Amino acid sequence: MSTEAQYLKVLADIFEHESAELEVGIGDDGAVIAPQKNSLVLSTDMAVEGTHFNREWSSLYEIGGKITAANLADIYAMGGEAKYLLVAAAIPKAMTIEELTSLATGIRDEARKVGALVIGGDLTRSETLTIAISVCGSVQTPILRSGAHVGDVVAISELPGKSSLGLELLKHGIKDDRTLAHRYPQVNYKKVQELDRTLVHSLTDVSDGLIEELNAIASSSGVAIELSSSLFGKDIHTLHGGEDHVFVGTFSSTPAGWIEIGKVVEGSLVQLDGQVISHQGFMHF
Repeated sequence: MSTEAQYLKVLADIFEHESAELEVGIGDDGAVIAPQKNSLVLSTDMAVEGTHFNREWSSLYEIGGKITAANLADIYAMGGEAKYLLVAAAIPKAMTIEELTSLATGIRDEARKVGALVIGGDLTRSETLTIAISVCGSVQTPILRSGAHVGDVVAISELPGKSSLGLELLKHGIKDDRTLAHRYPQVNYKKVQELDRTLVHSLTDVSDGLIEELNAIASSSGVAIELSSSLFGKDIHTLHGGEDHVFVGTFSSTPAGWIEIGKVVEGSLVQLDGQVISHQGFMHF
């Protein structure tokens, strides 16, 4: 069995980095970041084995990348840029140095896609693998769920559903390329980074299902959203599947490279072809 000191040495080596803004990194009681020009945007998320991931069909590298992607997507859905991550993990007693290395490398590699750094965290024992990540980012003007206007176009960065389909296949004992999107979703952060901000009125990422997220926008904005199946179909995975972490929002006109799926109208809730559509996305409680 490895000691805590051995674990921490491995993690320090994996997350070693340099940053002009980071005054104190891993190795002290806390990280110190120089004052920022823009506002800070913060998000945190927790993932528990058996609820959010399954080690029987996902590698620890995939698990680390997937959980990191879910956290980063929240920052980009706010119109921010991720900069720093704090990672706390409760790990089983039997976890080896090699397994911890795989998990940490998955976290590091996903963070590197957007130039973000892991600058600290915590480690403890647990019967169940649990990972909590907090992300600190920078934002000039945050994009909120509450900004939708009647007359807006509803558009999505790409259609969701691949992760949901992959999960269904895995539950039936099928593990092929179609399950990759569930085991480790590939988030297209550039779709938000390259947006013309003058077009955007509201935005969120699809973590708990498209209808669930659009209902959050409609409720926060005091509007209704009318979706048209002629634009993207009625597939159950597309409508209610989560964890693809694509981005959906409302705009004055459809951004280049995004898919128009509906419009914002007066009223409340989400409608598909004129009929109110019920929530069937993921709910924690």
